[in-house]
Amino acid sequence: MDTALDQARTAFLSGIEHFGQRRYVQAEAAFEAALKLVPGRPSVLQNLGMTKVHLGQYEAAMPLLRAALAADDSLRDAWDALGSAEMATEQWTAAAFSHRRALELGPESAVLRLRLASCLAQAGALAEAIAAYRQALATDPGLIDGWSELGHALREQRQLDEAATCYRKAIALGADAEEHRYFLAALQSGTEGAAVPDAPRDYVKSLFDRYADDFDHHLIDKLGYRGHQMLIERLPAECPPRFARVLDLGCGTGLCGALVRDRADHLTGIDLSGGMVEKARARGIYDHLVEADLVDYLHLDQTPSDLVLLADVLIYVGHLERLFERLGERIAAGGWLAFSVEENRNGQDLQLLPSLRYAHSESYLRRLAAAHGLEWFANHALTLRFDQNQPIAGLCVFLRKS
Repeated sequence: MDTALDQARTAFLSGIEHFGQRRYVQAEAAFEAALKLVPGRPSVLQNLGMTKVHLGQYEAAMPLLRAALAADDSLRDAWDALGSAEMATEQWTAAAFSHRRALELGPESAVLRLRLASCLAQAGALAEAIAAYRQALATDPGLIDGWSELGHALREQRQLDEAATCYRKAIALGADAEEHRYFLAALQSGTEGAAVPDAPRDYVKSLFDRYADDFDHHLIDKLGYRGHQMLIERLPAECPPRFARVLDLGCGTGLCGALVRDRADHLTGIDLSGGMVEKARARGIYDHLVEADLVDYLHLDQTPSDLVLLADVLIYVGHLERLFERLGERIAAGGWLAFSVEENRNGQDLQLLPSLRYAHSESYLRRLAAAHGLEWFANHALTLRFDQNQPIAGLCVFLRKS
């Protein structure tokens, strides 16, 4: 009769075979069977943890991998897998430690070094991240994501010429050309005659889908954002106490909608990001939510609104002609438009800044309002947020449909 150890070995070897063939569900079952027979065995813990990482079961994987490493901290693959799970759960500092340990234990790996750099960048250790990106790219110059991410880190450090070189190398290697030309344009902020592209729709959607889970905490607690609050608090006294229909364009997670809910008979939220729409839906404050591009939505749905809100939205839009044209058609007679912008004071209508946000001039906004039947009623200067501990100047603007 086979002993428990023999049965565990058979199950373990079966798991190894399934894992090698990427049959991760079967591998998981085999490793779990082995672990029941030999609890605490580091090799089984490691392989079961690695399998769960491949299955996307990150929370379940981490205690298994940590238990394996507690018994034997020389298991390079366990450190690698643990770092991947910690990255997936946005534990950036822990993930950087795990990837560094994996690199210390084995041969140099450009992919692993790139992951370490990404974690350091996310943790805010940009100088260390840049050094790690450079090392990864020295090992493998063909890493497209490496060039792109290094460009981002250099851009944040205001090393704009080097960042531009990185973006061009990424394009040459096959990176999304439209997206990277947008990044390049942001590095030319304020340059006379420089073209100002609109933000690629897919880039903005992906950015906010990734950002959705941490959006409120990051924007309010880390960046000190108050634009949504100021927009509602400073609605002119001439506004009615209640609005029949309120349209929250670029509603995000519903920060602004929550503040205006008690003044709206009907509240609709629109956002390009499905992740943001789901967060807004969880608040339970909207009568209607739509995942859509703002201009597309305004073109398709002609229902007049009595108040339209754009809180911290136009900084990702760029050129505003089409949007204002639709707003002029969509706002009911006597209705209101309230929005915030980063203010551009360099004489240009708009700039795409190195932050990848747009800044608009007051004169540009006034021209657009006048062209589309919107009376400039009031504006207030404010600090929208802080970026690298520097206040970002902005405007809250209130227009009324004539």
